[in-house]
Amino acid sequence: MRINLYTDAPKHNLALMKISSFQKALGNEVMLDAPLFCDYSYASILYEKNAQKYQADEYGGPAFPASLLPDEVENMKPDYTLFPLDYSLGYTFRPCFRKCSFCKVNKMSHPDKKHHSIWEFHNPVFKKICLLNNNTFFDKQWKETFEEIWEAKLIVIDENGYDLRLIDEEKASVLQKTKFQGQIHYAWDLMENESNVLTGLSLVPRGTVYILIGYNTTEEEDIYRCQKVKEYGHDIYIMPYNQSKKEKRFKRFIDSFTWRKYSTIQEAFNNYTR
Repeated sequence: MRINLYTDAPKHNLALMKISSFQKALGNEVMLDAPLFCDYSYASILYEKNAQKYQADEYGGPAFPASLLPDEVENMKPDYTLFPLDYSLGYTFRPCFRKCSFCKVNKMSHPDKKHHSIWEFHNPVFKKICLLNNNTFFDKQWKETFEEIWEAKLIVIDENGYDLRLIDEEKASVLQKTKFQGQIHYAWDLMENESNVLTGLSLVPRGTVYILIGYNTTEEEDIYRCQKVKEYGHDIYIMPYNQSKKEKRFKRFIDSFTWRKYSTIQEAFNNYTR
C-alpha cells in the first residue's frame, strides 16, 4: 500500500513523522509530498490559509485545532528519515495553561497533560534535541527534562519563548547550565505582565525576546518594551500581530539594528526614515 503525506510546514512535521513510522511498521510505502498515485493520504497543515491547498483522505495539524492522532500513532517514535534533520524532535509537555486570546495553543486539542521523557522520541544518533513544548515550566516535572538532557549531553534547539513570568533563580540557573544552539528565546506579549517579565529578564541568561506588537499595545508601549529589553542586555525580535504596514515598518526598524547607535530606541525611531 502506498501512503502519501502532505504538509506546509517548512522544516518538519512531527505528526507526519509518527504517521510514517506507524505506516512503515505495517509494511506500507510512505512518501512525502510526492506527485504520484497513492492508496491513502494524510495532510498536516500548519497555516489556516493552506487548509484547502491539499487533497487528502485525512487532515490535521494546527489549521484543524480539534485534530488528534490515534493513540497507537501518537505513541510511535518519529520517523527521522522523513525530513533532513540532525536533531530529535518532540514534546516532554504539551499544554500551556495561559488563556491568551491571541494564541492558538489553548484552543487546540492535546493528547494529554502528562510529563514525558525525552527517550520517548529522542534518537541517540543525534547530539541535538528540539523541544516543541508550548510552556516547559508549567510542567511540574520540568527539571527531569533538563536532567535527562544533561545526562545525554545534548544541545537544545528551542524556538518557543520561555515564559518569563514563571522564571525564578532555580529555573534561570538551569537555563544557564543547559547548552543551546543559538540564543535562548523568551517572550513579552502584554504590558500588563511588565513586573513579572522584568523580574525574569533580570535572572535569565542573555537571549532573544519575542515582542508581540499590534495586538493591544500602542507604539509608545512597543518602544518602551524594546527599550527595557535592551537595558536588560537581551536582543529583540518583533512579532507583528496584524502584519500591517505600520507594524512591518517597526519590525524593519528593529531588525536593522540602527537603534544600537543611539542612547534610546525612541531617539533612534525618531530618526528612522525607511
